[in-house]
Amino acid sequence: MAAVALAGCAAAEAQLSVNVDVTKPVNVLTSQTIGVYTQAGDGDLLTPQTLSALRSAGVDTLTYPTGWNSLANQYHWSTNKFTKVENAGDPPYMAAQNSFGQFMLALQKYGMSAIIHVNYGSNAKGTGGGEPNEAAAWVAYANGSASNNQVIGVDGSGEDWKTVGYWASIRSAAPLANDDGYNFLRISHPDPLGIELWQVGEDMPDNGAYGADHKGTLDLHAPYPGSASDYGKRRKLKELSGGFYGEQVVAFAKIMKAVDPAIQVGASLSTPAIDTWDADWNPAVLKAACKDIDFVAFSWHPGSTMPPDWHTLDDNSVLTTPAADLPRIFSEDLYEDKKACPAGKTPRVVLSDFSPISWATMTKPIVAALFAAESFAALAEAGISNSSWYQLRENGLFDKENKPAPAFYGTQMLHIVANKPGDAFVAATGARGSIVAFGTHRKDGVIGVLLTNHDAANAQTVTITVSGAQLNGDGFRFEYGPAQQAKSAGPDRIPIKTDGNSLRVTVPPYGIVSVLLGSKRS
Repeated sequence: MAAVALAGCAAAEAQLSVNVDVTKPVNVLTSQTIGVYTQAGDGDLLTPQTLSALRSAGVDTLTYPTGWNSLANQYHWSTNKFTKVENAGDPPYMAAQNSFGQFMLALQKYGMSAIIHVNYGSNAKGTGGGEPNEAAAWVAYANGSASNNQVIGVDGSGEDWKTVGYWASIRSAAPLANDDGYNFLRISHPDPLGIELWQVGEDMPDNGAYGADHKGTLDLHAPYPGSASDYGKRRKLKELSGGFYGEQVVAFAKIMKAVDPAIQVGASLSTPAIDTWDADWNPAVLKAACKDIDFVAFSWHPGSTMPPDWHTLDDNSVLTTPAADLPRIFSEDLYEDKKACPAGKTPRVVLSDFSPISWATMTKPIVAALFAAESFAALAEAGISNSSWYQLRENGLFDKENKPAPAFYGTQMLHIVANKPGDAFVAATGARGSIVAFGTHRKDGVIGVLLTNHDAANAQTVTITVSGAQLNGDGFRFEYGPAQQAKSAGPDRIPIKTDGNSLRVTVPPYGIVSVLLGSKRS
């Protein structure tokens, strides 16, 4: 990825060039790299229109069960119900058609999967924190075999979670004529669903351990006070601390992996190098749990707002953050791992949700397209396990009318050059000024180049040169920018010809260009 300078500085820049070297792979796209954070109350989540559109943008993974009001930490998958807790706010809403069985059936029709947030905050009776046995039974339902008689057992609240085969048999069966309460889980699916990524809880540093200003996540490992005005009394309680959470994550991971050793279990962390109010959370969690987890998960919502209302995003602060924030985040994450984890253990990274600040207004919505394309590309280059755009609708990938928004098309522009799992990101060097560049070498032999222009006023012409492969003279140029956004249209596609192993491409102001280049077989 090329360095990014301030927008507008490239107007007087000398000729720009980018060299794409297919002999220098950086990382590969996986079937879980590109995701979206979903709202379980979204009644249109599983419609063919939604899922087919997401697949056309390259989205492979959806979060579940996520949404407002600490949803994951109140949801019980085996009953499709939520824990109601006095003085902890109203329980969230789950659209009836989004129960887990139906969710996975719909995703599998489109070749998609899920990253699951298991309930850490509450047991089924609402008398205490989440139970590892409940999470293990969820793994059994999703990935188990009906012939497996392994006992999951009784949890701390007295709930019997029976055996792996019990839950796998329910998944395999057709709905009964007389519903016994489990028909929503009977989906006639004998084969395991094969879900790999399982996160323990969601946004756990926000569980009240850091005071009443950080209480958005339900956590019944410590009781709630009689009045919401007394939330501050939960501050610094041991049962809400990062160390305690880390110990519990170990218990979750062990029993869940006893059901399916192939899964990956992750812990909810604070964003390294960004969040400062909970600086002791990550070290405590990692010290307790690092040896037993496979990934760490955090959020990223960059950008700064401007006066007079402070609800308007500064476009430049958004555009500069992929190059500015991500190296710092990953560097600090590695530093934390080295300090707290066993020698040689480096958990992988998941961005549970990311986007520019979602509550502020973006003066030029096209900026979201540039940010999405660059961020997803940079995160894929970094080799993270999954990154999920926040959110699907309302300042997300779709607008209020459920039509694709700029962020959708920015994601799609990356999908053009990195199309299928196994497509490689390769070195793309030389870009400067307002141009950011990424290179790919797809499994089908096609060479891809993604270019974004941070200059709001001036187009930039870039000479692309390819090293390590011989171009065959044919290609396509895709363009998405303010002109396409104004028409609510997707990218334009134009056939192009190359001159030897190079070509010149003009990137419009605040625009994205994806180039596909055919190469000759050696």
